[in-house]
Amino acid sequence: MNMTRDAGALVAQPQKGQWHDLVRARLNGRFDAVARIVSGRKAGAALEFDLLKMRHGTLSLEVRAGGRRAFLKLFDTDLPDRAYQREKTALCALRESGLVPRILAYSDGPRFLLCEWSAPVAGAERNGPGTPVAFARRMGEWLAELDSVVPGETACGNWYTYLRQFGHSLDPGRIAVAREILSEIPLCGRTLSRNDTALTSFVTGAEGHLMGCDFEQAQMRPRGWDYVLGYIGLAERFPERGAEVLAAFADGFSGAHRGALIVEELNVVARIVHSARAAAGHGAGNVIAWQ
Repeated sequence: MNMTRDAGALVAQPQKGQWHDLVRARLNGRFDAVARIVSGRKAGAALEFDLLKMRHGTLSLEVRAGGRRAFLKLFDTDLPDRAYQREKTALCALRESGLVPRILAYSDGPRFLLCEWSAPVAGAERNGPGTPVAFARRMGEWLAELDSVVPGETACGNWYTYLRQFGHSLDPGRIAVAREILSEIPLCGRTLSRNDTALTSFVTGAEGHLMGCDFEQAQMRPRGWDYVLGYIGLAERFPERGAEVLAAFADGFSGAHRGALIVEELNVVARIVHSARAAAGHGAGNVIAWQ
């Protein structure tokens, strides 16, 4: 159902739950400004909302005005602002990359992000036998392109010393057993990483290309960290087709990557982290408190 702002008045149509009340409260006094941005500055454009997703701390909405639409994400101001600041920083840093939805506006008061509209990616597992493989390849290509444009910095050390810091978030025994091989794989600097295993955090751009979203967990991580988490996400989502899905993922990344990362080394790290994650009791869908 929709919530419409017309001639300065906000009218909520019947809807299960009270999400429209939250929108009313958090955007109070800013409806006209949002309508101008979404509509392309059309005078008197009505503002309409449809709820896309509601979870603890955020509301994701499709917003329409003047025949145009955009994506609006509202953050709970009663919670710490870490998630909002991380996502805002990432979207602003990547605004012109074409790899994320282009940010149109943001607000640090009532915390919200307004982005150009992008269509959700259809569930890969529901659209035929070839789709998971095709999606994995596109995801690998996207991560390779992301690696070339994200802010980065130098870092020294190796993957063993890095992974050891996670304590019991990763099973220490599995990391210790792999000490020799992990110690031989150097860190190739640090970059801004999405830091998320979720496969649902992708949308399709106007020209059909893949774009990433949901940067609430974004932090500086070793270069290749998002590849490792992408590997884990695919392995857990498509266990029955793991070999071909992960091969397509690796091929997509290696074909598009232009840098110092070696895919074979990242695959080794990913398999070890996946095993250590499972041994620590973190199954599919669970989030590890990465340090």
